[in-house]
Amino acid sequence: MADINEYSNQTAKRTVSFSNLSQREAEIILGFKLRDFYDSQTQIEQFITTAAPEQLKNKIFGRLIDCIGSEGFPVATICPMNQSVVKANIGIILQAMVAYSQRTMNHDDLMLKREIEIISKDEQFGGNMEFAVTQMNDIEATRYVLVVETIGDSLGRGLTQMLLTLKSMWDVNNDQKMVHGFLTTAINWQLVTYDGQTWKLSEPSTLLLANMRKQEDRWLKNNTQILDAIYSILASI
Repeated sequence: MADINEYSNQTAKRTVSFSNLSQREAEIILGFKLRDFYDSQTQIEQFITTAAPEQLKNKIFGRLIDCIGSEGFPVATICPMNQSVVKANIGIILQAMVAYSQRTMNHDDLMLKREIEIISKDEQFGGNMEFAVTQMNDIEATRYVLVVETIGDSLGRGLTQMLLTLKSMWDVNNDQKMVHGFLTTAINWQLVTYDGQTWKLSEPSTLLLANMRKQEDRWLKNNTQILDAIYSILASI
């Protein structure tokens, strides 16, 4: 794949937002056609190596029910989309996951961050992510583990920026370990992974259900694959 420097050498020496790059410019940087990549989706189960414990899922379920009950279900077609409600649901999930990982996996070095800017290694490109889980190896070295970007309606709309962000994360980490990114509306989620050579994209997976409060058994059985995927990522560190 083309290195990000290949394209940046053709541009002025200034930081360019990932979101301002055209599809063609992004494809030059990434080294493949976005349409072909989007057509390569695989089942989310292919990304799961370890299922999240039931007690963790039950805790997240309860907190999500409280959030949905008090602030509403995050669907734009029901009421004007409230981005803060979307972020609240996502934050609940990531907070519980990171805290559980800290307590049970000796990952005290993990930290959940919000509104974080990811800059390419050559500092020519950059973009903001709503959430990031980082690993503080020492005072001066922070490793990006995963990022989450909220999308108002269509998951595909944020794919280009996510791909460019993951490439920058992998370059900056410089440790040959896989990086992960989730695109989400809070209701539906899609996972992207990159290991320096291979890109993978999951099929969309539904995490939130309408009237979830009355469908706990169904939710636990059919709608927690994203929790398993996040848990697998944190368990693999």
